[in-house]
Amino acid sequence: MPSMLLNLRELHAFQAVIDAGSLSKAAESLHITQPALSRIIRRLEEQLGVALFERHQYGVALTDFGRRLEPHARLMLSESSRAVQEVDALRDQPGGVVRFGAVVSALASFVPGVVERLLARMPGLQVVLVEGLSEDLLQQLARGEIDLALAFAVSTSDDITTVSQSEWQEGCHVVTGATHRLCGRQDLRLQDLLGEAWALAPRGTQPRDELKQMYLDHHLPPPQATVESRSMAALRQLVAGGSFLGWMPRQLVTSLSGPGEGAIRILPLQDVRSVRRFALYRRREGTLSPATLALRDELLAYIRTL
Repeated sequence: MPSMLLNLRELHAFQAVIDAGSLSKAAESLHITQPALSRIIRRLEEQLGVALFERHQYGVALTDFGRRLEPHARLMLSESSRAVQEVDALRDQPGGVVRFGAVVSALASFVPGVVERLLARMPGLQVVLVEGLSEDLLQQLARGEIDLALAFAVSTSDDITTVSQSEWQEGCHVVTGATHRLCGRQDLRLQDLLGEAWALAPRGTQPRDELKQMYLDHHLPPPQATVESRSMAALRQLVAGGSFLGWMPRQLVTSLSGPGEGAIRILPLQDVRSVRRFALYRRREGTLSPATLALRDELLAYIRTL
């Protein structure tokens, strides 16, 4: 069935039912009656020729067809909302608005300079910066919440494509606070860190998986996190306090590498080598606004020098 038969009102109702988990709650959130919502959903199902929901006594659940439609519906709604925002922004902000997500190591190092150069070229532009882990940023990109993502190179999905990858290589390092008892040791190996307290990103994230694999490659049990957080700011503060080890890229260490308490130091482990590259990502479908294209060009000009 051609996608042109789908309209935003029906997709909005479809998404509302998913979010609410029941027709009655979704109807209430949409400020319409439940019979009216049922008719909208039924019309959408008739257009597609499939059932999108299974009804049960506790509400509704998506069928396989509904699960297949859901990410596309969410993206279409996001793109529609973004189009309205672009028009509104152009009226209120003549230079436009661009939403850009980046890993914290990029935000803490070269991204501010890139943004400053962009704003010098486009003084009416508004830039919205979003910080996150690579996996989180790509999910936000796929959902249409940001326009571009600068992350460490990872495998992409059907929704995301790589714009460019830098040739620059920099990995993570085992780090700790300047007051930690291991700080200053020059003869450390991974096995010397067994039993230490760690502050790490959650399991399933790229940096955590990388650290785990490195330990497994050395036939050692991976470290268990005493503290887990998706907030790199929180992890930095915990490590800088001197009670935890961490796993961070050099850019994050440099900004907190001053003398004395509160500084972060790289532990010079003899058997640790980690290599990662920055990559710039966009959604595979959809168009980029002039402001987003301008930011893309500034980022490409920089990361190709790395």
